[in-house]
Amino acid sequence: MAELNKNSCGVHRSNSLVALFMRVYVIFIGVGLPLFVRNKYFDILISKYYFYCICTITMIIILVICVILQRYKIIQSVDKDLLNKAFENLTLTDYSVLAFYLITILSTITSDFVFESFWGNEGRFTGLFLITWYVLSYFCVSKFWEFKKNDINIIIAAGIFICLFGITDYFKLDIFKFKAPMVAGQRAIFTSTIGNINTYTAYVGIIVAISTVLFSLSKELKQSVIYYICMVISFFAIIMGVSDNAYLSLASLFCLLPFILFSSKNGMRKYLIIITTFFTVIQCIDWINLFMGDRVLGIDSAFNMVIGFSGLHYIVIALWAAICIEKAIDTKFGNRDKVYGNTFKCIWIFVMVAVLLGILYIYYDINILGNSTKYGGLSAYFVFNDDWGTHRGYIWRNAMERFSGLSIFKKIIGFGPETFGIFILQRTANNPYKELFDSAHNEYLHLLITVGVAGLTSYLVFIISNILDTLKHNRNNSYILAIAFAVISYSIQAVVNLNLPITTPVFWLLLGIMAAKKTRYTSKSIEE
Repeated sequence: MAELNKNSCGVHRSNSLVALFMRVYVIFIGVGLPLFVRNKYFDILISKYYFYCICTITMIIILVICVILQRYKIIQSVDKDLLNKAFENLTLTDYSVLAFYLITILSTITSDFVFESFWGNEGRFTGLFLITWYVLSYFCVSKFWEFKKNDINIIIAAGIFICLFGITDYFKLDIFKFKAPMVAGQRAIFTSTIGNINTYTAYVGIIVAISTVLFSLSKELKQSVIYYICMVISFFAIIMGVSDNAYLSLASLFCLLPFILFSSKNGMRKYLIIITTFFTVIQCIDWINLFMGDRVLGIDSAFNMVIGFSGLHYIVIALWAAICIEKAIDTKFGNRDKVYGNTFKCIWIFVMVAVLLGILYIYYDINILGNSTKYGGLSAYFVFNDDWGTHRGYIWRNAMERFSGLSIFKKIIGFGPETFGIFILQRTANNPYKELFDSAHNEYLHLLITVGVAGLTSYLVFIISNILDTLKHNRNNSYILAIAFAVISYSIQAVVNLNLPITTPVFWLLLGIMAAKKTRYTSKSIEE
């Protein structure tokens, strides 16, 4: 065992230069990319695209140079078998992302639009060129990044700044004058350093998940307070982002948290605090809208149904009172954390199944039986027609009808990366909405069309296997567990959102971080 530890330390020191470069890269992408803005919102997509590509290409060049210099014995700080050791134990996650990449290559070279498939210039730039850097970035981070909790804390800090910036936009402050040159009608749909509100809330959903999980699992008072503050700020930001995809991120977080918290009394108390805090934030936003109605954007999303509830403040008071009373009783009779095992988790599963069945019944009642009037404003989210989800229903219907007419080969490998706009152009020409559709506004449908059944399947295996492996091997590492929840939140909201080189590079970075921790380190390194 002593010899093993000695050898492990030697490997750690010998690869310190590569590890340092990888830390710099992780911070550049996790912090620099979300913050980077060149010309306000006018070129935000392409500027972040260039930023990511330049950073990733530079990182790979440096890594290759380090390996070459070691081969010629010019430097000694890199293990000469670095690449061989990194790739000698590939996982299902690794194989699935390789399969996804190979299918993407095949889809590109067999596409009728090879140039557009490679560059993605007819869409949002997610062609083979960008996907290449996503995949290489994943492997570099997963194989060479050394876990440091401060890297994740720095990513959270940058996210909180972006949240605060977004909150000021809700108050129409425009503190950095990003919106001054814009057409008045477009100012409300762009915010912070991220841009479109749908993209913004997708990013903020990541920050919400990380800060909430870290708060719920923190055992030290100082950490609990810091992550609680981060959680509160991110709650305000995601609701004030005024985008309906936010409730999918939050729903996935609140539904899954009990599976890591409901095994103990302290965990259940933390969950109650989180839920109570969330409703408190909603109540505060209600008061803000009431007393500052002419100075804020206002809420125009699913949260309106909760904000408009007149008895919300009574519920909030009752919840906080229950938390205080429970804590007082617990303190008086001895502060011992009871362990419940899987009892309450099983009860929660029953509750979730009941809720799911209720949602399916409402969908059936509205769309099949035609009883939409009895659900009031809620029916707008369940009536699935061409107008649903800001015309997503129209896009999805036409995309699937067009897909059904493709050959078997094209259904398997797709029409070509980022060629959705070309794929659906003729079918949606002169559409009643007078819009040009270059994205499915559903990442999974978009992948189905562009890289086919094979590409979508390998992509889903890549994400799901990474999540399952992380949950299996890293339950004692709150930071990596928080990253896993962030990946889940992003993946759920992606059902109604699109893949952009604004937030998606951060998503791929998190996937690499998850894979790196489970294969290289033990829970002993958490506090390093």
